Amino acid sequence: MKIQPRAFAAFLLVATVTVASPARAADALHDLLARMDKAASTFQAMSGKVTYVTHTDVLNDNSSESGTVVMRKVAPGEVQGLINFLTPDPRTVQFEKRSLQIYYPKIKTVNKWDLGTHGEQLDQFIMIGFGTSGTQLARDYSVKVLPNEKGTSQQDIPSIRLELIPKAGEAREYLKKLELWIPQTGDPYPVREKISQSSGDYRLVIYSDLKINPPLKADALQLKLPPGVKFEQAGK
Repeated sequence: MKIQPRAFAAFLLVATVTVASPARAADALHDLLARMDKAASTFQAMSGKVTYVTHTDVLNDNSSESGTVVMRKVAPGEVQGLINFLTPDPRTVQFEKRSLQIYYPKIKTVNKWDLGTHGEQLDQFIMIGFGTSGTQLARDYSVKVLPNEKGTSQQDIPSIRLELIPKAGEAREYLKKLELWIPQTGDPYPVREKISQSSGDYRLVIYSDLKINPPLKADALQLKLPPGVKFEQAGK
């Protein structure tokens, strides 16, 4: 049977795409990890707006909350941060040196948590994409490029979608996988993250108005508390 030129051209195009796509993905991953290596050496702090979408699988329910975030690297592998949730339930979350504090303004109460060894995992997950080198990602995770889902780019920024599977068993106790959407060009900081657990629950973290290494006041990452606030040690 004779193959028509048009059919042969279509077949050749499909074959070329099929063969070339893994190579392009590998090149994109190599270039992105190199960009992250370069950016990690100069990263000191970030600020921006953030939206969290939490999916509870057993209820098939999504809840959303928005606010602002400020984070600063204080030592290798250690971060200090402040998340100010504005809607729907105002509260402020502050973390540093393996401790977590949550201020609830409606009841003028601060809950304090001692994270202990879990604080190291918190630092690692929070630092993902911000100050994390590509070399470190490749060491701690199995990394690959995934096809972009329609409608997931932020602010019309063409992005590379990474899938990160933890290599360490301890890390897999906290999450099944991470996904990062990182701009194809420019600063390699995520515009979107997805943190998935084995239960089927996941959290989307969507960033906007990101500023890298902004000037920060000395108290920029401290809780601003009015008089009369009550402190409670969580878990006691």
